[in-house]
Amino acid sequence: MSWKDIFVPSQQAFYDLLAGQIEVAKDITDVLQRYISTSVAAERFLLASKASELEHEGDSRRKALMDRVEKTFVTPIDREDLNDLSRAIDDIVDYNENTIKEIAIYQIQIDESIREMVATMQQAVAHLTEAITQLSSDLQRANQEALATKSMENKMEGIYRRAIAQLTDEADIHYIIKVREVYRHLSNAADRADGAANVINSIVVKQSH
Repeated sequence: MSWKDIFVPSQQAFYDLLAGQIEVAKDITDVLQRYISTSVAAERFLLASKASELEHEGDSRRKALMDRVEKTFVTPIDREDLNDLSRAIDDIVDYNENTIKEIAIYQIQIDESIREMVATMQQAVAHLTEAITQLSSDLQRANQEALATKSMENKMEGIYRRAIAQLTDEADIHYIIKVREVYRHLSNAADRADGAANVINSIVVKQSH
C-alpha cells in the first residue's frame, strides 16, 4: 500500500471488502439450506466441509478489512461502523456453520420450523447483500434493503417463538434441549443480520448530511 492509499484511500476498496464478506455469508446460508434439504450422509459431509471452509474464508475477509482500516488514515465509512458491520456479518457466518455442526452432532430431525427459519435467513441475507452492494452508490436503496432485512428478523422471531412453544409436545426432554439450540443459532443469526441492518441505517444517516 502506497502513502497515497493511506491518506487518500480508494473508497471503493472498503465497499468491495464488505461485499466480499457478505458474499461469504450468502454462500454459507445457501450451503445450510442444501444441508437441511438432503439426508444423504456423503452429501451432508461435503456440505459441512464446505461450510467450514467458508467460515475460515469469512475470517480472512474480515481480517483483510480490519487490516485496511488500521492502515488507512481516512476511511469512507466511520471506523466503528465498519468494525460493527463486519463483525455482525462474521457472526452470521459463525452461527450458520454452528447450526450445521449441531444438526450433525445432535442428529436433529429437520422439521418445518427449521425449514422456515433457514428460508427466512436466506431472505434476510439476500436483502443485506443488496443493502451493502448499494452503500457506495444508492443510499436510499441501501436503507430500504436494510429495513427489509429487519422485517425478516421480525419474521424469524415469530417462527422461533412458535417452534419453542411446539416443543412442549415433544416427549424426550434431552431432544428438546438439543433442537432448541439449533433454533437458537438460527434466531441469533437473524438477530445479527438485524444488527448489521441497524449499522447500515446509521451509515446512511451519517452520509446523508
